[in-house]
Amino acid sequence: MRAAKKILVVDDEPTIRDVVVALLEDEGYAVVAAHTGLRALELLPLERPDLVIMDVMMPGLDGREVFRRMRESRNGHAPPVVMMSAAVGRDLIDPSVAAFLPKPFDLTHLLDTIERVLARQG
Repeated sequence: MRAAKKILVVDDEPTIRDVVVALLEDEGYAVVAAHTGLRALELLPLERPDLVIMDVMMPGLDGREVFRRMRESRNGHAPPVVMMSAAVGRDLIDPSVAAFLPKPFDLTHLLDTIERVLARQG
């Protein structure tokens, strides 16, 4: 039996974070959650997720800055990132993110996106 893929969910909105975490756990994923970009950066080397789902607009370090720091880190694990935002369009996101989801998003579309991105990872 293959180990469950681990996903880090980063969102400062507790309701959104909790819904995404519950959905992913119901689908059999191992899930770790962070409420700030700084906490996400702390968790990355400890948890080594297979995928990160991250909000763009967060206080302190926003999703774009977290993504930039992830890419610059040569020693850290750099999993694919799915960005999501209600306020920022795809055109303002680094083109190397694995996927972008506008908020509000359909939960089925979220799952499809996750499966597609993870399938590309092998």
